[in-house]
Amino acid sequence: MAKGMAKKVLFLGGGPCTLIGLRRLREKLGPEEVEATIITNSEWHYFPPLFADLALGEVEVDEIRGPVKTIAERYHANLVLDEVTKVDPANRRVTTKGGKTFNYDYLFICLGVRNAPEVIPGLAEHGYHNYSLEGALRMREALAKFKGGDIVVLVPDFPHRCPGYPFEIAAKLAYFAERKGKPYKVHLVHLLNMNKIIEVFNEIPMTVHRIHSQFKNIEYHVGKKTVEVKDDKIIFEDGEMKYDLLIYAPPTRVPKAVEGVDDLLCKNDPERVMAAVFPSFRNPKYDDVFVPTDASLPCVGLPPAGVVVHEAAVAAADQLIADITGVRATIRFPRQVPLVADFGPTGLLISFEIYDNGDGTATAKKYVAFTSPLIKSMKLSFYLGWIWSLK
Repeated sequence: MAKGMAKKVLFLGGGPCTLIGLRRLREKLGPEEVEATIITNSEWHYFPPLFADLALGEVEVDEIRGPVKTIAERYHANLVLDEVTKVDPANRRVTTKGGKTFNYDYLFICLGVRNAPEVIPGLAEHGYHNYSLEGALRMREALAKFKGGDIVVLVPDFPHRCPGYPFEIAAKLAYFAERKGKPYKVHLVHLLNMNKIIEVFNEIPMTVHRIHSQFKNIEYHVGKKTVEVKDDKIIFEDGEMKYDLLIYAPPTRVPKAVEGVDDLLCKNDPERVMAAVFPSFRNPKYDDVFVPTDASLPCVGLPPAGVVVHEAAVAAADQLIADITGVRATIRFPRQVPLVADFGPTGLLISFEIYDNGDGTATAKKYVAFTSPLIKSMKLSFYLGWIWSLK
């Protein structure tokens, strides 16, 4: 490529999607070929699955974050600490809260999803979650004060980020209370009915139920549509339930920066999901826009989970490499994706078999490969190693 002809590639967000996509890009293309810029509103790169461990007191804040500056320096990218307020794909332009405007040749939207507990009245005021640093710290404080009683793990909306989280955290909370010697009962309350849960998760619920039954204090309530949350009870369409501690999976919405930009939104669910095409994770209208993030995964038929984002970012970056070099992409989305889950005293290794439907969507069949306490240790070691590598 001739000097001065480097393509401008913007990465919005400083999380795993950006790190993985940029790293893959730099494996093939140097700064003279790609001028990369990261725009993020935080100086820290967080690994979101560790927020649960932080909330449960198993790790500390400094163990779950690394400086975004390290990513920028290591992979030769410009770093802009600012909040993206508007994405304008028609004009290849991004605007920030600080009043800056950035043009691009290619764009990676790695902003994830926006936690939106406000869509359920009273949820944010009376419940706790660990889907953000602030949320995890609030939940940690609440658990430290918890004397025992009824813990409700609530799923008021679906899909949400990390669909298996409620089943995981129900076991981890039961294990937490058991170790602390606190009297408890964990109620897992899910919007989906059992038939739909089995349809979504395939054979996994059977293994999860077996693990949950070992605690003898986990109870399921399914097919419950939440209307409102009060300081001591949840109001459903068909009744109510009292609680002593409420933990929830936050409802999600697309990032504020893309709200109202119809071409960037999935027509089937424009409030919650962004548009993308499998397996390239390009926007269906703008092929210079890649969306390998959990906000787009339901649009292509995949679960909005971190391990899927990882593979999507690699596949998208390889498509971009192919565009710039003219050489056919060598990395496609894998046919199998492994996932590890921590259920307190044991862990699960879950496999996703991925089938390309040939129409821009995919089908993921999930099954449990095996269970073992070793998986819990393996998961935590991998996650902490991810952050340590940035320090």
